[in-house]
Amino acid sequence: MYNNLDGNVFYAEVKYNEKNKTISLVKGHGWAFNGKSAWKSILERWPNETKDWVGSNYFCYLCVKGFKNNPFNYFPHEEQQVTNPKDIILLSYNPFGIQEHLNKNATVATYELNYGKGRTIALGIYSDDIIENGQFDRFFDSLIVKYGLHNDTLSK
Repeated sequence: MYNNLDGNVFYAEVKYNEKNKTISLVKGHGWAFNGKSAWKSILERWPNETKDWVGSNYFCYLCVKGFKNNPFNYFPHEEQQVTNPKDIILLSYNPFGIQEHLNKNATVATYELNYGKGRTIALGIYSDDIIENGQFDRFFDSLIVKYGLHNDTLSK
């Protein structure tokens, strides 16, 4: 089972070639690709939709020095910023040392967003770095209990 806890799942558009069993970038992550050549392009493929559906947008890579609230001893390097006013903050990390060209008041947090008939719970930090952290495991278990989530609902 694979669970994606990161909020930037719509950062880039990709396509799948069933014949070759390959995945190719179409647009996003700073590039576009037409199958033959690549060129500089947009960073986030669907920023407005991601804000509305997921509740956050990609913040930056290596742009935060640290977090005032860092219960998982996470090393900052790839975060999301809360961008939907309907987000419910579950745990704010309070970034500091944000690079000059970025929003100094950005909120990096674990949050929930109810949208349509669904709910997004996103960490706001790069989950691969903390997925095996005991403190994070206890925090994540508390979310599962709080929301009555089970393995069958998490893998969908």
